[in-house]
Parts: sequence; C-alpha cells; structure tokens
Amino acid sequence: MSLELIGAASTLGAAILIAGAAIGSGLGVGQVGAKFLEGAARQPHIANELQVRALLMSGLLDAVPMLAVATGMLLLFANPLAG
Repeated sequence: MSLELIGAASTLGAAILIAGAAIGSGLGVGQVGAKFLEGAARQPHIANELQVRALLMSGLLDAVPMLAVATGMLLLFANPLAG
C-alpha cells in the first residue's frame, strides 16, 4: 500500500471522526437543554437541582468531541499506520 493512499484515507477518516463527534455532541447538548427546560417548566420548584444535573451532563457530553479531536490529530500528524 502506498503512503499517499494511507495519508488520504487517514485524512478522510479523521474528518469523518471529528465531524461525527461534533454533530453528535451538538445534538446531545440540544436534547439535554430541551429536556431541562421541559422539566423546569413542569416542576419549577426543583429547577435548581435540574440545572445542576443538566450542566453536568452537558459537560460530560462535551468531553467526547475532545477525545475525537485528539484521535483525529493523531491520525493526521503522528499516523501509526504509515509505518
């Protein structure tokens, strides 16, 4: 296998990896926000507790794209497949 083909496949794979993680995280944070607003509207007396949990879950969801970006950068700049 030629190095050009490995480089092209790694670039495409890194792009798909980073884009998929960003889209998934964006949808997840949007769902967390929507469900928080829905829960706070239904039961306003526990809105503070719901807010803490929603922010915690948003923070955990934002960790996934960071790992995907790190993996994508590994494929782009220190490719273990190139030999």
